Amino acid sequence: MKKAAAIMMAAVMVMSLGACGGSDQSAAPAAAETKAETSADETKAEEAKDEPAGDAAQTGNVLEGKTVGFAQTDSMSSWRTTETDDIKKFVEDAGGQFIVKDAGGDIATQESDIRDLVAAGVDFLVVAPLEDNGLQGALQEAMENEIPVILVDRAIAGEAGTHYTTAIMSDFVWEGEQCAKALMEALPDGGNVVIINGGYDSSTSTDRQEGFVNALDAAKYPVVGEQDGEWLMDKAQSVMENIIQAQGGENIDAVFCVTDDMVQGAMNAIEAAGLKPGEDILTLGIDGTRAAFEDIASGRQLASCTCTPYFGGIVVETITKIINGEELPANITNEDTLYTKENVVVELGF
Repeated sequence: MKKAAAIMMAAVMVMSLGACGGSDQSAAPAAAETKAETSADETKAEEAKDEPAGDAAQTGNVLEGKTVGFAQTDSMSSWRTTETDDIKKFVEDAGGQFIVKDAGGDIATQESDIRDLVAAGVDFLVVAPLEDNGLQGALQEAMENEIPVILVDRAIAGEAGTHYTTAIMSDFVWEGEQCAKALMEALPDGGNVVIINGGYDSSTSTDRQEGFVNALDAAKYPVVGEQDGEWLMDKAQSVMENIIQAQGGENIDAVFCVTDDMVQGAMNAIEAAGLKPGEDILTLGIDGTRAAFEDIASGRQLASCTCTPYFGGIVVETITKIINGEELPANITNEDTLYTKENVVVELGF
């Protein structure tokens, strides 16, 4: 059964970016689906990447004399480096000092990084948790030292008020569901699916996979291969090569990766096997990288749901509210958009 086949910025608590694509325009979903009630103006969304969200535009030098520490998981993808650079920019534009610790993909290192930032006396702590578990003790230590903790892009197995002040992230289950909808539009008669995830210790990976799988009819879209790509392009290429060898490329109709970077690796493996991404095997991912947008436009990638790395504006806005004594919700959701060949704008990729 071979293949036929704007960025959302909410005004108060949201910044987002993303991408998608297909091999045949007629096979792509009929319209982009966005998790917000109103559609975004793409030009304004692009301009907003460099502007604080909501009240942050009025913060001025609210962080003058303050230090913000950021415990980052790693710097092994454009998504991560963009996230770090954006938070740094907004913190410094607000007059604050920015300190970043890079865990290099190791949970023990990230725990140590958090404790080091607490010992350094940062005023605010921003954390992108590497895994669901392993950081609770260090985060609780920060909270007990009256250092507000803002989680970004991933959750932990913890409690607001005890382990963190608030958590800002996308709805990962929803992102996976949108990719499933795009696949069902492109392959209405069903097909064999491969999944490359980022591991089972991250809510980002498990939630995206859950949303994707649960939205599909298992009888029509059986998962014939599933492996951990460890968030890395090279690793995703290696595991996809293994799956193609085991299953036979002619028996695979689509591959879903939980990040667009891993889609790039999967496509390298598909091409190495003498097959064409977007024609012989459809590809879908999440994040909204520039490379993904380009492949969507050319038909190599079917679809991608956005997941913004631009947290700077919302982080500074949230810190401003903490300084002003405002009550914060335990969770703040970034709104995202499904992109296909019909609506992709390459320039919006990061």
